[in-house]
Amino acid sequence: MSFLTRISLRPASTSFFAVSSAGPSRLPAAITMSSRGIQPPVNVAQSHVSMFSTSSTMMVKQKLKSHSGCKKRFFPNASGMFKRAQTGKAHLNTAFSTARINRLAKQVYTTKTQSKLLRKLLPYA
Repeated sequence: MSFLTRISLRPASTSFFAVSSAGPSRLPAAITMSSRGIQPPVNVAQSHVSMFSTSSTMMVKQKLKSHSGCKKRFFPNASGMFKRAQTGKAHLNTAFSTARINRLAKQVYTTKTQSKLLRKLLPYA
């Protein structure tokens, strides 16, 4: 017999989460309390854990991930600005003057717009 036919054969008055008066229920507190008309505790109702889960991570704040590429390319300083290397020094620079190649070796700071985006990409920097 399929699952759907078993559901249709079940009497209408029987609920899946019905609380029996024979003894203590093995269902979680949120189900038994709500079936009796009692409001469940706040932490049980707002948790994102499955009702039948055995894990104890009820209200854990998630950690933010830092962007791997930004960690390697941008370096924060104490004032909240980010330092970066200049582009154009790696290859195809044989036509550049020596002064220009030496100038490209220096580090520069990011703009205000770039820094705003980098604060999101590197939340713990």
